[in-house]
Amino acid sequence: MSTDMFEIRQETMGIVPEYDACGDLHAKVLLPDEYVTIGESPTQLIDRTLRLQGTSFRGARDGANYILSRTHNTPVRIDGEETIILFPTTSPSREDCTWFALHHIDRYEAVEKGKTCVTLTNGHTVTLPVSRFSFHNQFQKALRFKYQLVERRTTRMLLIREPKKCYHLVKRDGGRNFEDS
Repeated sequence: MSTDMFEIRQETMGIVPEYDACGDLHAKVLLPDEYVTIGESPTQLIDRTLRLQGTSFRGARDGANYILSRTHNTPVRIDGEETIILFPTTSPSREDCTWFALHHIDRYEAVEKGKTCVTLTNGHTVTLPVSRFSFHNQFQKALRFKYQLVERRTTRMLLIREPKKCYHLVKRDGGRNFEDS
C-alpha cells in the first residue's frame, strides 16, 4: 500500500501520533489487520483527506463547532460510502492527540489513574494517557454530533414536498429583484 497518498476510509480505526528517529511527527493509522505509518502528522492526514473532498480540517471543525455549539476538541466528519466521525482524545493542537473513528470503538475502561484502554471492534486495544472521564466526554460529544447530523438529514427529507403553486421568477431589464410572473 502506498502511504504517500493514503486517505482515511471506512476501515480506518484510529490515528495515533508517532515520532521517527529524527523526531519528526508522523501518523500511525490503525487498520483492521495492521497499522501503517504515514509521512505526515495526524492533523495533516485528516486535512489532506478532507481537502480531497472539497473542504478542510478547519472547515470540518468550524461546521462541527456550529452544530455542537462548542469551540474546542470537536469531532470532524469525513464523507465516504458512509459518514465517518473522527474524534480527538485531547486538543488537536497537541502533538500527542490521538483520533478514533466512532464506529470502531467497542468499549473503553480505566486501567489506572489517568489512563484508558480502548478496545476497537477488531479486538485490538490502545492504552492512552487520558482519563476515562475525559475519553467518555469526547466519545459522547462524537455520538451527539453523529445524532445531530442524522437528525438534520431526516428532518430535511421530511420537508421535501411538492409545491402547491408553480412559480416562474423573472428578473426584468433594469430591475433589482426577481418577480413572480
